[in-house]
Amino acid sequence: MMKERIVQALARAEKRGGVKAAQWRLVSGHSSRQERYYVKNDLELAREVEEVRHSLTVYVDGNEGDKKTRGEASITLQPSLSDEEIDSKIAQALFAASMSKNPWFDLPGPAEARVLLPPSGFEAMDETSRAETCRRALFAPEKKPQDPPLARINALELFISKNSKQFINSKGARFDTEEWKGYSEFIVEAEGDSGGVELFDDIAFSEPAAARLEEATGARLAQVRDRAKASPTPALKDLPVILRGREAEDIFAWFFDNASTEAIFTKASSFFLGMNVQQTDPAIDILDPLDIWAEPIIPGLPNSCPYDGEGFPLERTQVVDKGVLKCLTGGIRYADWLGQPRKGSFPLFSVSAGKVSLEQLRAKPCLELVKFSDFSLEQTTGDFGGEIRLAYWFDGKKRIPLTGGSISGSVAELRSTMVRSRERALASRSLCPEAVLLKGVSITGAL
Repeated sequence: MMKERIVQALARAEKRGGVKAAQWRLVSGHSSRQERYYVKNDLELAREVEEVRHSLTVYVDGNEGDKKTRGEASITLQPSLSDEEIDSKIAQALFAASMSKNPWFDLPGPAEARVLLPPSGFEAMDETSRAETCRRALFAPEKKPQDPPLARINALELFISKNSKQFINSKGARFDTEEWKGYSEFIVEAEGDSGGVELFDDIAFSEPAAARLEEATGARLAQVRDRAKASPTPALKDLPVILRGREAEDIFAWFFDNASTEAIFTKASSFFLGMNVQQTDPAIDILDPLDIWAEPIIPGLPNSCPYDGEGFPLERTQVVDKGVLKCLTGGIRYADWLGQPRKGSFPLFSVSAGKVSLEQLRAKPCLELVKFSDFSLEQTTGDFGGEIRLAYWFDGKKRIPLTGGSISGSVAELRSTMVRSRERALASRSLCPEAVLLKGVSITGAL
């Protein structure tokens, strides 16, 4: 077994002269993946992929003046390597680790899991039905009656993986996990008066949840029809903006990511414990106070795990309570360096529901953004912007599809007046409100 060969190589390195590992961490992963590629609804390519990967991290201790230091280096080792090649790679990693002089921290030792990863519905299905169930759900909206212009899926890729991981470290920490991950990306198209238009999207999932998969492609088919008949975005002033889906998640993620031990230690974040992270002016009341939780597991989303990448056991932890930063999560080394309790680094987060429905948010004049050519949010400053592929302008009487132009703004400046929807949904890494309304966003028209 490759894992045993690596552990034996570490023992040989310990007996040799030269740089020695103070501690080490080994993660062995096996992935079995189905890949399906469709043009229209026709299968163009099907293949099965097996991947095995062993990632070894070595830690070397030293001193910087009177302070103890720790350096680290990671390498990937393949089963095809000879023992001599493994020895050589480990020696190179040890030398690289010895060149690094970070503040010292300790690895986690053995610990029971505090949460359990629920079984996936994929587990009970055979190989054929896994891919077919997902394909059928993703293409189902095409068969439903449509108003013109007609829309269809132009191309779709589907991947379903079973990922197993074994974790061990030199302090005796040990755990095994098994995760199912589905992923699909697709292009939808429709023919408008001025030619064909396309929209792209993707979805990650850990369950064969037909309703969620149907909604993903169905929503984009409806939107590409509107995109085909959309008007250029006019100059719009002082209009509230509604962000949906992934872009709404990006707004909430700004708060979660800035509450990490790493961001605060490196001074990439200005947050501090006890701070009201939504407040821009003490004289201004927060319109819609946030609650944010760090989540080790969210059913339906991949990357759920009872442990973080360093082997620290995770449990659901409240980070922000009514807008106030209550707890820091993130890499345990940064927690140690900040003198904070270790909570671990979480893959997922959740945000409490708002008090206002999406329909109520839409009831007054606004610009609702549903698809961008690109959308970016700068994590440190909170500045965001994107070019509009499709938006809906409610002028107080009718809802008008628009395209072109752009928006820009800053979460840091607009956070005190943001309002989130009552409805929540799974996004790419969270369970969060489907929409967030922001006032003060700059809108640049296409005209």
